[in-house]
Amino acid sequence: MKSVLFDVDGVFLSEERCFDVSALTVYEMLMSKDYIGIDPSINFQTLNDKQISEIRDIVFYHDEILTKLKSLGLNSNWDMLFIVIALHFIELCKSLSPDKLSIVLDTDNFNEQTLQFLGEHISDIALNFELPLSFLDGLSSGKDHIYQALVTHANDQLNTDNDGLFELKSPFWLLAQEIYQEWYLGYQLYNEVEQKPQRSNFKQGYIYQEVALRPVNEMKQLLEDLKDAGYQIAIATGRPRTETLVPFESLGIKSLFDDIHIVTASDVLTAEAHFPELKPLGKPNPFSYLATLEGNYLENYKKYATNQQNRVNKDEVFIVGDSLADLLSAKKIGATFIGPLTGLKGQKARKELEDYDAEYIVNHVSEIREILL
Repeated sequence: MKSVLFDVDGVFLSEERCFDVSALTVYEMLMSKDYIGIDPSINFQTLNDKQISEIRDIVFYHDEILTKLKSLGLNSNWDMLFIVIALHFIELCKSLSPDKLSIVLDTDNFNEQTLQFLGEHISDIALNFELPLSFLDGLSSGKDHIYQALVTHANDQLNTDNDGLFELKSPFWLLAQEIYQEWYLGYQLYNEVEQKPQRSNFKQGYIYQEVALRPVNEMKQLLEDLKDAGYQIAIATGRPRTETLVPFESLGIKSLFDDIHIVTASDVLTAEAHFPELKPLGKPNPFSYLATLEGNYLENYKKYATNQQNRVNKDEVFIVGDSLADLLSAKKIGATFIGPLTGLKGQKARKELEDYDAEYIVNHVSEIREILL
């Protein structure tokens, strides 16, 4: 059976709100008295869209940092915001005395109070929001390379080998992820979904403000036509499960996908927990695409995470994604790649996709019918 495996962000849904939330997470961790507290006068409870846009311009330097991270194959908002907050954290830690630095870098006791402690003991604060660009310049693509570079950077800048905080899924990473989740889901849904106590009572959730990239009826018709033509359709996304299902249900397209052919960041986390020696398994690792193609069954996760090279027939499996991470996944397993130009870079993504030999490039997802139907 022929299969079409879809990414979500930049294909069906706009990434804009997720990027806004990533910026808010970084800015809150830097500025709020609940965390580092560089500018506790900022009222995060009353931010309007204009202020949020300004914060994003500051944190991601007019989206240049996001664009660079995407170009390096980093696809998860959790990872992108963590790299940025970690780089600022390292810079701030440079002013600490050795004894205070050892307290801050203690992975066993790291929490939001650690960030407050850092804020109380730093001096000569001068945030450089261009800093991530210089760090990323010249890095090899791939999630593992970026995290290795971050650890090396921490070692060099802080003159320490106590670098556990800068690893994927560290306590620092998990704290940043939780703050993002509460902004995105809203404090009530966060409590329900994450089964963790919320840190606020004012975050209403940007999950309810998702924007479809094409008219909903047009997308539904495309998916129905693909199924009628005998294609299996599936989802492999860097979004967590709730962030995928809630918008899809509200748009009325969730019912078109079989549950076992929906793989999300939540499933990647589960796989990494079971097989830590194989992580990272997020894109550009093709784990999620193989899992959604063959079925989201826990007992098969190791098979999906190993021996991935040329696993599929190029004429039978099509991956539709907006980013280099999706393209690299397709290349590895031997699938045909179709790249809609509706992601962060828009039409500017064309050259990058061409440089990596994308088989097809389309203006938006609905144009794949000209290729497949």
